[in-house]
Amino acid sequence: MLSYYAFKIPFKTSFRISNQTLKTRNGILLVFDAGDFLAYGEVAPLPGFSKESIEQVIPILIENQKHLESAFRQNNIEQVLSILDSIHQFPSLSFALDSLALDLQSKRNKKSLSETLFNKKTNSLRVNGTIGIFNVEDTLERATKLVDDGFSTLKVKVGVDYKRELTIIKALRQSHPKVKIRLDANQAWNVNEAIRCLKSFETFEIEFCEQPVSASNIVGLKKVKEAVEIPIAADEAVRTFHQAKKLIESDACDLLILKPSLIGRIKNCIVTKEWANSHNIDVVVTTAFDTIVGRTITAVLASGIGSEKYAHGLATGQFLIEPVKIPQEIDKGTYLLPSSPGISQNIDFSYFHKIS
Repeated sequence: MLSYYAFKIPFKTSFRISNQTLKTRNGILLVFDAGDFLAYGEVAPLPGFSKESIEQVIPILIENQKHLESAFRQNNIEQVLSILDSIHQFPSLSFALDSLALDLQSKRNKKSLSETLFNKKTNSLRVNGTIGIFNVEDTLERATKLVDDGFSTLKVKVGVDYKRELTIIKALRQSHPKVKIRLDANQAWNVNEAIRCLKSFETFEIEFCEQPVSASNIVGLKKVKEAVEIPIAADEAVRTFHQAKKLIESDACDLLILKPSLIGRIKNCIVTKEWANSHNIDVVVTTAFDTIVGRTITAVLASGIGSEKYAHGLATGQFLIEPVKIPQEIDKGTYLLPSSPGISQNIDFSYFHKIS
């Protein structure tokens, strides 16, 4: 039986993202009861990033529930999923259905998710810690805690107050000379501002900077890349394989930041990685503040398509108050992938509202 459950999970503190403040992470948990076990998928469009909304996805799920249930039961989901993807093109829905199919296959075959998807068993991978810009003392305190917890890479949000950010980055580098520091500008600058700011950051051995200019400004992104020594990563500019392909062919960035739940089909993520490889572009995989279900699938994808020389953005569960018992995800700056089949979760559905 296939069932849907709505969730509204609060952030520990209000979270500022894409010019808006989020207090909760909303979505739909897909649950398939196979008799001996349950398999999961998660639909969670990210406001400000996803083109679709939960309100648009729910009718599609309900209308196609019997077809989907039959396809999952008969292990013949690909055709139905391909049809839905071609009609609606809602990445969060496609990612959720793919995730459920992967979880179901993993549990049926009694193999781990990484073995099922990539034919290799991966136990862990490095992740970055994330800190906002506060005053110097508070930012250094948060950074030191992350370093003490085993994180060797820190991502710092920038693009609000250049002078304060410069002071803090300088202090971070002096306090933690061996830590890798990456910046995330979230499209904050125009081209000239990005070049000016990043040039002043060059002396601090910055690993890379994510999306310094508008996602729509590929020409501007390339200008920044050519003008500064800090590697440039495209993030908000990457939402489909075709967008990634255009960025790569334009030589507009050094890295791609992939958020699988915003890309959609798992195969699209893999094809994007293959295309990036052919042009010597590295891939870093991050979550879209997914819950444990989406994070687990994203982590598995990171283990197979993410560049090994970079830490990945998977340590985002710390921002949510999740009403489920979660196994240890992060240990000394690494993400611990499930060694048992599928997504190892025993979810208490009393915290969720059943839709159908």
